[in-house]
Amino acid sequence: MKTVAECAKLLGEAIANDEAVKAFNAAKKAFEEDADLQSAIREYNVQRMLLGQEFAKDADSQSQELIATLQTRIDELYLTVTESSSYILYNQTQEGVSALMQQVNSDINFYAFGERPCTHDCSTCSSGCASKQ
Repeated sequence: MKTVAECAKLLGEAIANDEAVKAFNAAKKAFEEDADLQSAIREYNVQRMLLGQEFAKDADSQSQELIATLQTRIDELYLTVTESSSYILYNQTQEGVSALMQQVNSDINFYAFGERPCTHDCSTCSSGCASKQ
């Protein structure tokens, strides 16, 4: 019989070879190598920091014109980032990996303890939680 550590290694290797993880790793690489996107993300963070600094000033010292300019640029950058194909694919594949890991954790829990965690979807629940409410 294999030890838990040996099984964990095998499980980790199987997860690494899953299509969802492979897709995520490719999308992550593309996301990180998208120079225009990374530049927009950096500028977005700087603009938000500057806006925060302006809001931190006393109300009398704040420049409403500067706040409006910064907010407009932040909004533009937000759209640039969130509409980028690299960003969209990165998020989609990240969701796929999250779903895979939730399923793996559910399976581990089931085989270790004989129960699936409550998903608040009564079709998956063996504990009768709906009748306890």
